[in-house]
Amino acid sequence: MTTFAKGDEAVEAWMSTSISAVDREATVRDVLELMKSKNVSSIPVVDSEGNVVGIVTRGDLANVVLSTDQILDSDYPHFEDCLWAVELIQRRFGTDKVTEVMSENVALVHPETTMNDAAKQMADDGFHHLAVTKNKKLLGMLSASDFVRLVAGGSGGKDAGA
Repeated sequence: MTTFAKGDEAVEAWMSTSISAVDREATVRDVLELMKSKNVSSIPVVDSEGNVVGIVTRGDLANVVLSTDQILDSDYPHFEDCLWAVELIQRRFGTDKVTEVMSENVALVHPETTMNDAAKQMADDGFHHLAVTKNKKLLGMLSASDFVRLVAGGSGGKDAGA
């Protein structure tokens, strides 16, 4: 794997610390609204202690939309009665808990991890986001766009990531 001079820098120099996380009681709609307002592609899910227990990505939400779309495309016997479709959409996005759509398999790194090692982990595991934790507590997030900034010669910064 090719390494970059700045790749020896610690993740903490590049991670975003202005992160928005939700707890397990958040709804899918809460996550959608947060992603839109913060213009981010993932939201970590934390427990009451601030420990990372999951992550919701745009991909997870796309799967919800696709499964809802498949249900709507089914041969429902009374298609003229569309109230069931409205109820389905409201339930899926209004009241379904984030725990029903989140991924529990979250890629974690420590703040001292080098950017080269974090990039290797991201590539090996197929993740686009890494939660930066210390003693199980969420400190920040590292995304693929942070690596683009690194390779492009940008600078790190506590809130430079997306």
